[in-house]
Amino acid sequence: MEFPLDFRSWRRALMLLLAAICLSPRSAATAAGDWPFPDELRSRLVFVHPLVNYAIHPVWQRQWERSLARGNGVQITVGSVTSADYLTDVRLNVSEPLTARFRFLYRMNWLDGLHIDRNRQQHWLGFEARLYDRLAGQIQVHPAADKEEFDLMVGFLLTDQSRRRYLRLGLRFDDLLYGRKNDRGGESQKEPVSLQWELRQRQGRWELFSSGRYGSGSRRTFPDSTLSPAVAATGDQEGGFTARLRYLLAVDQFVALETTHYVFEAAETRRDAERGYTYTNEFVHLRGLAVFTLAGPWSLRPEIHWLRQWAGATGRRDFSLRREDFFPAIFVELHAPGRSTWELGYLATSHQWDYRQTDLDAPFTGYTDKVKLGWTYNFTSAARINFSLSHEVDLNRFGGGNVQYQMIF
Repeated sequence: MEFPLDFRSWRRALMLLLAAICLSPRSAATAAGDWPFPDELRSRLVFVHPLVNYAIHPVWQRQWERSLARGNGVQITVGSVTSADYLTDVRLNVSEPLTARFRFLYRMNWLDGLHIDRNRQQHWLGFEARLYDRLAGQIQVHPAADKEEFDLMVGFLLTDQSRRRYLRLGLRFDDLLYGRKNDRGGESQKEPVSLQWELRQRQGRWELFSSGRYGSGSRRTFPDSTLSPAVAATGDQEGGFTARLRYLLAVDQFVALETTHYVFEAAETRRDAERGYTYTNEFVHLRGLAVFTLAGPWSLRPEIHWLRQWAGATGRRDFSLRREDFFPAIFVELHAPGRSTWELGYLATSHQWDYRQTDLDAPFTGYTDKVKLGWTYNFTSAARINFSLSHEVDLNRFGGGNVQYQMIF
């Protein structure tokens, strides 16, 4: 169905909005001596919001993956996770043909939330050049404002004729100019180099998608105490991947299994030894879901999630954490006449954790459930916006809102 929409106008307006978002000033840096990582390790809802409540619809996500090597798109989800914090996940992908051989590439990824340890905001610009048949070389840079944070990635892309099946491999060199451009006399003992990939393949009714990055972290020392009076050494490492396997039943109907791994490590040695720290955080998330039509305009989406987390710190803080969450969820959708879709959902988290700071700390077990009401407006089959409200069943507890937008162009 075609809708009377001036698509170019929407695209220009959205690009201006994204530019305003991306160029907005960042929040002030953490004060020296403060704990630089989120404190919500024992929050009841820290994972259920980003992974269930505010997650991009699986049909939207599949459409996004199909377009990554052949077109352009923007994907946004922003939702309230506490009375003072948002989950922000914004992705912009550009793969624009310039000639029969060259393409302009741009990726913007902005992920900020209480379930991860560090705000990720990066802009990758570069070019793709066809080398032979469906094989292309790629080079991209992240031209950070601080030259010491300049990143470089080189790799290749192998696609089929439609560019909906692809394998993208890149070797990523983070902070390439750190040794020459940092102003604290920092010396790299270990350079952060990693392998980054994107894969989408289809065979019959089966589809596989995977993306991720693993590699070496950074290790730096600061021998000159006049340039770095407080910090003597630092180190960090971050990696992870996502994989999704789908079996297609019909158009926009499928069953899927998904797994995600996230790991983060950081350390800081200070000249005042008592204020340094080591910190690790790792979790594994498994998800099973089905999207299928019930009858007429109704569809159903049941989901099951399981998560296991390990975290710990020494130094500035001393603790160990073992956490496990089980998330059941079910969503019913009504595809109304015209462009609207209504959604009613129930989701819950059965959580338990063992958080130890002293021998007196005891394990905790709890159950929290929420109801969700959402409305989607389909500008076209490639441009959609969703608004939703959700609240814990206990009305004295937390409620929040979420806005999602996706456009493929």
